[in-house]
Amino acid sequence: EPYLAGGGASRRVERRADGGVAVEWHETEARHEAGSPNVIGVYAIAAACKALTEAGFDALVEREQRLVARVREGLAELPEVKVLSLFGDDAPRVGVLSFVVDGWNSSHFAAALSAEYGIGVRDGLFCAHPLVRTLLGADDDEVGECGAPEAAPGERSLNAIRVSFGAGTPDEHIDRFLTAARELITSGPKWTYRTENGRCVPVSA
Repeated sequence: EPYLAGGGASRRVERRADGGVAVEWHETEARHEAGSPNVIGVYAIAAACKALTEAGFDALVEREQRLVARVREGLAELPEVKVLSLFGDDAPRVGVLSFVVDGWNSSHFAAALSAEYGIGVRDGLFCAHPLVRTLLGADDDEVGECGAPEAAPGERSLNAIRVSFGAGTPDEHIDRFLTAARELITSGPKWTYRTENGRCVPVSA
C-alpha cells in the first residue's frame, strides 16, 4: 500500500487512528494534478521544440508539402485508389492522407502493407465515424466498419486507410509506400489473411 494518497492534488495526508488515511484536498487547480509530474514528457516536448526550431519551421513546412505532393501524385497514378478529401484537392493539408482501394477492405490492405512490406498505416474510421462515412458516400443507415469483417473480395469497404509522414520521414519511405501500394493492387497479396478478434492478421507467407 502507498504511504501517501495522491500527489499534487492533496494538501495534507494523515493516518487516522483506525488505520485509514485522511486526505485534505487542494481546492485550486492543483487538485487536478495527482500523481508524479510528467517530467520526461515535459523534457521531450522541450527537446522536440528545440529540434524543430533549429531545423527551421519554413524548411520543414516546405519539405512536408513536397512529401504530400509526392504521395498524392503517386496515388493518382493508381486508378483503383480514391483519396478522401472534405475540402478538395487544392485545400492546404498536413502530412496525412486517407484513402480507399477499390476491391479491397481497408483493413486487409493495411495488414498486407504491414506484414509484407513493414509499412505501418492506420485503418478504420479514425474516431470520426460520421465524417468518414460521408467521405465514402455511405447512406445514413449504412454502418461503417471498424476492424476487418469477413467481406467478399470486391465488396465496398466502409472503412479507410490513413498514411502519415513528417519531419522524420526519409524520402525513400515515400517511394517504398507507393511501390508497395502499386504491387498489392496489381499483383495482389503474397500472404493469406484471416479476421481474428476484429482485426485482419496474416496466416502464412
